[in-house]
Amino acid sequence: MPSWLDVRPDEVRPVSLSFLGAFLVIAFLVLARSLRESIYITVFPVESLPYVVGAVALASVPTVGMFARQLSRHEPRRVLSGTVVIMATGLAVLWPFATRLPVAVVAFYLWTALGALLLTSGFWIVTSEYFPVRGAKRLYGLIGAGGTAGAMVMGNSIGWLLSRLSMASLVPVLIGLLLAFLAIQSFLPAMPRSRGIGEDAPGPRERRPSAIREGLTLVWQTPHLRTIALIVACATLASTLVDYQFKELARGMLTTKEQLAGLFGAFYGWTGALALVIQLLVSARFMARAGISATIAVLPTVLLLGSTALFLVPGLLVAILVRGADSSLRKSLHRSVLEVLYVPLPSALRRKTKTLIDSVVDAGAEGLGAAIVFLWVTLPGFPSRYLSLLVMVVAGVFIYQSLRMGRSYRRTISDQLLERGVPGPEGVARLDQSLLMSATFTEVDIRSALAEIRAGADGESAPIARRDEAETDGPDLSEFYADTTGTAESQLQGLSSQRPDEVAAALNEIDVWTEAHIPALLRLLARDAFSRRVISILAEMGDLPTAYLAAELGNEAGDFVIRRRIPRVFAASGGDDADSSLLDALTAGRFEIRYRAASALARRRLAGLPASDRDRREIVWSAVRRELDRDQPVWELQRLLDEWESDADLVSGRAQHRGQLSLKHTFRLLSLILDTDAVRAAYQGIVSDDDRLLSLALEYLEQVLPRDVKDRLWPFIGDLTERQRDRSIRPLGEVVEDLVSTEATLFQNEEEREALRRLLEEEG
Repeated sequence: MPSWLDVRPDEVRPVSLSFLGAFLVIAFLVLARSLRESIYITVFPVESLPYVVGAVALASVPTVGMFARQLSRHEPRRVLSGTVVIMATGLAVLWPFATRLPVAVVAFYLWTALGALLLTSGFWIVTSEYFPVRGAKRLYGLIGAGGTAGAMVMGNSIGWLLSRLSMASLVPVLIGLLLAFLAIQSFLPAMPRSRGIGEDAPGPRERRPSAIREGLTLVWQTPHLRTIALIVACATLASTLVDYQFKELARGMLTTKEQLAGLFGAFYGWTGALALVIQLLVSARFMARAGISATIAVLPTVLLLGSTALFLVPGLLVAILVRGADSSLRKSLHRSVLEVLYVPLPSALRRKTKTLIDSVVDAGAEGLGAAIVFLWVTLPGFPSRYLSLLVMVVAGVFIYQSLRMGRSYRRTISDQLLERGVPGPEGVARLDQSLLMSATFTEVDIRSALAEIRAGADGESAPIARRDEAETDGPDLSEFYADTTGTAESQLQGLSSQRPDEVAAALNEIDVWTEAHIPALLRLLARDAFSRRVISILAEMGDLPTAYLAAELGNEAGDFVIRRRIPRVFAASGGDDADSSLLDALTAGRFEIRYRAASALARRRLAGLPASDRDRREIVWSAVRRELDRDQPVWELQRLLDEWESDADLVSGRAQHRGQLSLKHTFRLLSLILDTDAVRAAYQGIVSDDDRLLSLALEYLEQVLPRDVKDRLWPFIGDLTERQRDRSIRPLGEVVEDLVSTEATLFQNEEEREALRRLLEEEG
């Protein structure tokens, strides 16, 4: 397939077959609708059309109930195939009488209308089983283009067919389309067997409510489904009223059934052609750029403007334009985005409710429209022109619901991401370790570390006085040290000693830590043997060392080893000044300091420690943008010295953990300003092998990230088209030059730099 269609290799088969299936479904729908409407309004007066539309709405309730019940018990593809066989059998029985007997005309109308409802809904239910939400947004426009191609081809063929065949002779064509669709379904790959969240678990049979009652309850109790149902109702009600105006004006100008069938066929054909263009060139791109809410709002906006024009200038040409725009958008942009809305839902919930909304709610709204026409036009004989006023009101409600759906869709994505990405307490604990702990503390909780590292060299516990205890009603510390000057100086000398035993002895001897000890303690942070003990001491001194630690942390020329360990102190202690210092450290030149500062901020947030009153969101968003501005090789090769010093081979270490630390750091930053649990689950999805969880994670990020941040993040986490990947590739020389300029954090010597060059050349 062409690269601009963005169909991945493993998607070619299901997409191709789904495209053909959509072609046949919509071709059937167009031909069936043209035949039943043409036959009906030539046998019965057009004023009686609301009666048969209402009958379709009533008959759809038990029909859809039975269909939904079968979907909840059996594989959707199997249920759909059985439905197709029943539809084809019924048409074969009605064929000899469909254009002769009035009762057969009504039966043909009901059979094809109900069959089209089930066929369309069932097709999209089956399709949704194959594609996760990101794939749906990317591919539903293409799949829907198959349907619009079917509408265009069939619509433009009806006139040609009628010039050679009678209407009754076209019924076998309907049967042939159904059988071809059945054959296409048999070639689809096996459906995924994994049970999604909310699936029914196997167990003993029990008495259950009717499918309609259960489906209505689920729709009402689920805000996302409730909004979808309102959108479907508004779209169908407005379309029904506009459709009646269009047909009434057409019936007033054209008298024979052949003329009407030709007009309707050409109308559906040309609107199908327009829909095809929209599907192929607009739908996926518009959804990605404008978002779900704006995409849904396109149709009601067109209806609002078109109905205003039809009210002011009534006429067949205006009616054709308004109804044509409605038909084209409903088949393309609106249908694609509507089907995408169902994909994030659990499979079991989707199967129980989608057909209900597509059929009962849709038919109910169509029946309501027919009732309005009956009460306004048929009985009192009022002009249908004034129906445009009602369409304007419905379009306004429609636009409001589209705005609500934008929020509802984000909530649904987030909820499903949390349910699938963090399945239980163990999953939450695992994500806490992975995302919120510093790299060095991956296996050690900071609270237990504070208790552990109090042990001295001899294994005995050395008590440390807390600052608030030392400053209470006890003796004046300055006088205390004045009386023990010799001891204090000896202890300070011990802390500054180069001999480990003298340092350990001093750490054990000092019971009360004061400001005088802070410089020596800072220097001890650089010594691996004592760093954990010193971190514990500084943390329990409270705010006293904050100014010293903040100054050292912000000093770009300071000792890197000391600076990278200061955030561990602030992770467990310090007031808003400590928090502010960590925010400043997010812009440090060395990656490890930025990484540990973000980790400390996340820990402080969990522990409820004081937060700075600075604009945290703006600071963190700026830090995120700076991280994402780095080239991908720099992003992938950033490392922490504490964790990587034991790696003898830079290349092998980097290959095992490509971009892991940069990714974790970026998501940790996002967790500081977005919903923490959702960001954790998104991180889990990004690093997991579950395609559907990954799809939910990417969709969540697309919904919550600013456009520029999303565009910068995408090259690092995938989901790019081939063209976007090609555009993101830089010349090898530039990449190596940028990587080498990062110096010690990534490449310690010329041997490692040469290994990098070789690796990049091998990977192209």
